[in-house]
Amino acid sequence: MEFKNMKKIANEQKTDKPIMSKDSPTNHHDVVIDVSDLKKNYKVGSNLIKALQEIDLTIRATDFCVIYGPSGCGKTTLINTIAGIDTPSSGEIEIRDTDIFNLDDDQRGIFRSKKMGIIHQLSHWVKSLNVLENVALPLIIQGEKEKHSKIRAKRVMRELGILDLSRQIPTQLSGGEQQRVALARALVTNPWILLADEPTGNLDTKTSDEIMAIFDMLNKEYKRTIILVTHNQAYWTLGTRAIEMRDGLIVKDTKSG
Repeated sequence: MEFKNMKKIANEQKTDKPIMSKDSPTNHHDVVIDVSDLKKNYKVGSNLIKALQEIDLTIRATDFCVIYGPSGCGKTTLINTIAGIDTPSSGEIEIRDTDIFNLDDDQRGIFRSKKMGIIHQLSHWVKSLNVLENVALPLIIQGEKEKHSKIRAKRVMRELGILDLSRQIPTQLSGGEQQRVALARALVTNPWILLADEPTGNLDTKTSDEIMAIFDMLNKEYKRTIILVTHNQAYWTLGTRAIEMRDGLIVKDTKSG
């Protein structure tokens, strides 16, 4: 699949107010994420599952890394470990020179909430809150005043074309609408890094292309670091790097785009 309309789709999502600052938080040559000799093992009964084996990965500020490979190859485990959600069996992950596993759980959670935006295939919502409140929630958790948090959330939602969903309940939305809301929630803190795990897995082709166009725009125009996991072959060459995984190993890492 070619993305001839990628720029057009992305422009349709934009207004005169930016989703995020166009000033990159770091020089484009800087290493943002440095993964060294990363291993992750699981014990299932008497069997040892080697989910990640000796992963070495350096990601620079304006990289858009698309990670692909068969089910069970370690893609999701890698992205969750980079996020500090899963704890490695051994190895190190430094994000802007901070070893995230030298932080305790609370410190790592605060670091993640400020520096990363995370989008999953299936989003988790606070069902008692409407869309606007769910999008504003990360800022409120960080200590921002509710009024200011909602103003920021409205701005991001307006730019993604979903402001009209503000009062609805997220679980009552379509899959595409929920992913736009999830993307708004991930962007509301203006993070350096976006981590996306199969963000188009449950979407139709048109909606998937629109979501991917937003990622492309955020990387190219807003210089944000993006790591995206996908099974969809149409998107394997969308980013700046295509990383293939098999059996817990990185077997190919090529420039693309």
